[in-house]
This record gives sequence, structure tokens and C-alpha cells, in this order.
Amino acid sequence: MGEVVSISTLDSETVLSLFERGIANGKFVFAAADPEETARRIALRDINASSVDELLGGGSAEVISGRNYLNKPFTLTSVEWQRSDDAFDQGLPFYAVCHIVTLDGEAKVLTTGATTVVRKLAKMAVEGWFPVQVKIVKGPKTDAGFEPLDLVKADF
Repeated sequence: MGEVVSISTLDSETVLSLFERGIANGKFVFAAADPEETARRIALRDINASSVDELLGGGSAEVISGRNYLNKPFTLTSVEWQRSDDAFDQGLPFYAVCHIVTLDGEAKVLTTGATTVVRKLAKMAVEGWFPVQVKIVKGPKTDAGFEPLDLVKADF
């Protein structure tokens, strides 16, 4: 097993730095959540809401899995990170919580833990490239039988 990496803050900069270090070989330990930081992050989410639905959750309670939203263009407005419950065994120790606007103009939440998609989301967030029109696509099947997901530009 690779080095033990302590994650004290789960933000886009941290996610991107983990990919730069070689995330595949790491063992991850999360620091206990700081209640003040959690409260600040929730307050910022409310303050930065761009619609009543986004603020109050009306009409957008459904969380969409990225794997179930393939080839559908959307506008990505922001991304947050959450610790994964079943990481370490099958994937990354965290996943992306994407705030999106569908083609119909509905604010939704889309989650994904696909490695390539997560890496690209972290890079876009660090660079400040939101909002951006994208879609999730399925790549060719690997020799091991996996069908990796990717994030690509979408024009609509």
C-alpha cells in the first residue's frame, strides 16, 4: 500500500493535488469535520444560490447519478466534494456533488465518483471555469471490462 494521506479539507485544490501526487496508491485518512467550517459552507451555498429552487430545494430534491445522466448536455455551475462511504475498496475516497442546470432550465444536483470526471471537475473549479456546458459520456470498454466515464464539452 502507498503512503498515508491525511485529508483535512475536502475542496477542489485538495482533490487536484491528490491527483497530482498519484491518488491510485494512497491510503486516505479524513480529519474530523470542523463544525464551523461545515456551517460556513452551508451558509455560502445558500448565499450563492441562483434561484429559489436552488436555495430551498423545491423541485430539485432528486439527486442524479452521473452514470444515469449520460450524453445529456447541462450547464455546470459549481462543484462540492463529499467523503465517499464506500471508497477505498472500489474507487476514490470522495465524490463530486455538481450543481447543474438542465436543458429545460431546472437546477439539479448530479453526483459522480468517476475518476476522470472528478479530476476534470477539480481542475475546472480551481481555474474558475464555471459555468460551463458539458456532458458525461461513456468511454470504450477497458481490457478489464470497465466502461469509464468522461466529461466533455457540450454545445447547445
